[in-house]
Amino acid sequence: MTRPTIGGAAWKLTLGILFAQWLVLTAAGQIATVRIPSLQGTTFAGQTVSLPQQLKGGVGVLVLGFSKKSGDVCKGWGQRLAEGYRDSHDVMYFQMPVLESVPKLIRGMVMRSIKSGVPEGVQAHFLPVFSDEAEWRTIARYSNADDAYVLVVDGEGRVRWQTSGKVTDAGFEALKQQVETVRAQRRE
Repeated sequence: MTRPTIGGAAWKLTLGILFAQWLVLTAAGQIATVRIPSLQGTTFAGQTVSLPQQLKGGVGVLVLGFSKKSGDVCKGWGQRLAEGYRDSHDVMYFQMPVLESVPKLIRGMVMRSIKSGVPEGVQAHFLPVFSDEAEWRTIARYSNADDAYVLVVDGEGRVRWQTSGKVTDAGFEALKQQVETVRAQRRE
């Protein structure tokens, strides 16, 4: 008895269908394969943070900035996040200036300058990044140094949604919907 085999055209069609399903699921945020790099850092308030480990059981919103000018754009997102999630127990959010490319000779001065513009009540949500800049740029889909790059990350460190640019009402509503989606999936 011989087994039926799938011919070349049928095999290609099957692979094509599977690939199309994968694309649809990925676009819908059902499959998140991109993970943030492990990060151990200290916030401006002196708190040690380990990502993604501290996101277990929760959701993270990370606002990345790669230039001095991006700081103002990131600040807008940070203000909206503080308004929406300041008292949340399962949503952690951080503004993350990526400073690896800043020469070590002047890094302290740059840090002091940034910190002096951050109100004390917000400093616990500022987490400077000094490593993996190339990886962060890739994950954020970096294209403009002066943009803010916003990532919604699940408890495993997988990027579930992202956007870039200035905060808008529509953009912040989309972020909140994605946070709720990740929360709901976590409960399932």
